[in-house]
Amino acid sequence: MDIESIYAARSLARPELPQSILDIISKLKISFKPAFRRPPPQRRRHDREEVANWRENVLADVVRKVREKDDADYDAVCAILNKVSKQTYAKLVGELMEFLAKRDGMFRLRVTTLLFDRGIRQNFYAPIMADVYAEIMKIHPDAKDDLAIQIQMFDTLYDTGNVTVLPASSDPGFNDAIVAWTKQKEMKRGFAVYLAELYSRELVSQDTMLGIVRVVLEDLRMSVRTPKTSAVEEHVDALARFVFAVAKKVPIKKVLTEILAVPRPECPSLNMKSRFCLEDAAKASSE
Repeated sequence: MDIESIYAARSLARPELPQSILDIISKLKISFKPAFRRPPPQRRRHDREEVANWRENVLADVVRKVREKDDADYDAVCAILNKVSKQTYAKLVGELMEFLAKRDGMFRLRVTTLLFDRGIRQNFYAPIMADVYAEIMKIHPDAKDDLAIQIQMFDTLYDTGNVTVLPASSDPGFNDAIVAWTKQKEMKRGFAVYLAELYSRELVSQDTMLGIVRVVLEDLRMSVRTPKTSAVEEHVDALARFVFAVAKKVPIKKVLTEILAVPRPECPSLNMKSRFCLEDAAKASSE
């Protein structure tokens, strides 16, 4: 058939389609408008880092406002932690979990930061605060990342990186310096105690714990040999207190014995108070 015949056939009468075919056609869509979906915009590297580091970006503000009660649910959680004890533990922790279940990750971070803050500031609460943290991690695995960042940022969050040195008693700022000095020492000791409690509950990995202790011990090795100054002695004392707080949880006897065996003239910044602290830590350590 040539082209002209094909076109001529368009005007010829056509047989009716069978009803079965018409029924099928009636069920089909008679128009199709494709919806072209644009791919989601790729996050720039900076934006991805912002998302990944959201805890770091907000944690300083969360710590600063840890005692503010500007949220009814947070106020209730604070009240729960004030009353929690061995006798009330199951009931009150159950109530705390109900608050976490209905709120978002930011609220959870605020609660875990409250636990972290209370655990290091009030050592007698450290064991039970670690227990509550463990309960939260069972239901909210992201709390593990909360804790990792809290530990990582401890020096920044609590301003313990710079050693406070006491001036002469005649200095006008002596009283303020005493307060700051005491707070800093207690804060570092509290952090070590709470870290040890978390570690014993396997909330902090062995690699993380041993890594922190290894850094502290290496710092201690070098610092005791540093020429004596008030700042260095205070730093060594802070390291000794940390080591004593974790000694029962990690095997550090061998390293401490080596440090204590260094002749005294070669470690001018290890005063007797710090030496006694290290000796007690060596006795308490499992190795």
